Amino acid sequence: MKPHADEIAEARHHANGRVYRIAGDFGPADGVPPEAIVGAWKVDAAGGIFGDFIHNPKYDPVLWPSPEE
Repeated sequence: MKPHADEIAEARHHANGRVYRIAGDFGPADGVPPEAIVGAWKVDAAGGIFGDFIHNPKYDPVLWPSPEE
């Protein structure tokens, strides 16, 4: 799975962290249920995405469909 342009941009703000793909429409202050998190990519010290996409085993595509899945 390839990251979208907005996920790549978001990674720049999370050096040495992760950036997540979320199914559904959540705002920045909304709580995201674990079942709506499709998965994540690791982010390096420079804010770049690296490695393979890590699928979330708790993701529920029936409740939270994602067009990419």
